[in-house]
Amino acid sequence: MKTTSLPLIFAGIVSALLVWPVIIPSDAMAGAPLDQMIESAKTRADHEAIATYYEDEAKAYQAKTEEHRKMSAAYRSMGTGKGTGTAAFVAHCNKLVTKYEELAKDNLELAKLHRQFGEESGQ
Repeated sequence: MKTTSLPLIFAGIVSALLVWPVIIPSDAMAGAPLDQMIESAKTRADHEAIATYYEDEAKAYQAKTEEHRKMSAAYRSMGTGKGTGTAAFVAHCNKLVTKYEELAKDNLELAKLHRQFGEESGQ
């Protein structure tokens, strides 16, 4: 195995670990699909389970944000002396950083709203 392939292997492992929470359902989702959970949510505990799901989603998006920030920095340093060839990679990562930040924020807002619903349910 060449030593130059070690960073690629490491990047693959890190990426797999970051994607794992998105692929594997959280405890809140283990019993029913999210749409069914939302439709049947009546109690504080029901809304808390949904809020937890959205917080887990936000954490996954925050991890993706950090991953792409690091990748952007790596591409910027790689581009030194190589012209503008890496500029497209940097732009792509920065675009994903913005999107993942927005998705994390949106999921945290949904979690907050479900907690409010839960408190209002009185159960």
